[in-house]
Amino acid sequence: MYQELQSKVTEEKPSYSQEEIQWLLEHLGDPSFEIRDDLVFTSLARGIQEELFTQEQFHFIAEVISFDGGLEKDIDKSGLPTLERSFRALIYANLLCVDANPQSIFYQGLKAEIRTVILNQGLLYLAKEKDTTGFSSQYGWVHAFAHGADLLTEVVCHPDFPKNRVLEGLDILGQIFKRISIRFTDDEDWCLARVLYEPILQGKLDQEQVASWIKAVDFPIEEREDFYKFSNFRSCLLEVYVQLDRRNILQADLKEAIQSFQY
Repeated sequence: MYQELQSKVTEEKPSYSQEEIQWLLEHLGDPSFEIRDDLVFTSLARGIQEELFTQEQFHFIAEVISFDGGLEKDIDKSGLPTLERSFRALIYANLLCVDANPQSIFYQGLKAEIRTVILNQGLLYLAKEKDTTGFSSQYGWVHAFAHGADLLTEVVCHPDFPKNRVLEGLDILGQIFKRISIRFTDDEDWCLARVLYEPILQGKLDQEQVASWIKAVDFPIEEREDFYKFSNFRSCLLEVYVQLDRRNILQADLKEAIQSFQY
């Protein structure tokens, strides 16, 4: 099965059997990065984004991936369970992306109950994730917080996620930075910044709201770990500044709030 699926990675328009998709889903958190990253995730993400799967296969993937506890499965365990959660989060993000895209054949293709499950789990996932491993010498990229950030971004930007609930996403973001006591070293803080600037770009969040939220966030520094928390959050805000400023849309209130953020 591996060789057959590997040959399809380089095909222009491959098709997949139900057995092949089942194999891919069963190896979502495979310990081998060559299987997990280069084959499984590449095949699933490409199949979703490039519309290589049928509608029936799309529904099958959504149902299987959200079954058996979803992102909450073995949430207190690290290692291989983290790989499963981390890459499941990425597939969640891809499913939400095309479900929200009017140009995709999978537009509004998720069943209502599955969409609700994915949105709710995606919103809360990083509030519960504890494994901060970025790159592992044993497994390669684990990156649960980066992948969870991609998912949280898709959640708050999804048209079925109410605009008046986007601030819940910001609250989750604040919880993350106050809880994680190590310094992110693999761009997780930049990935988390997307939760702030993408909904701004898509008109689901006002810059004034973000400015007010930043001013209300407090990072008292008493221990060394407190500085790491502050530093992570400051790096996140700087990425928001850069992304909005390079598009010439950074407003004065938000600019001042970011520039004034200090310990």
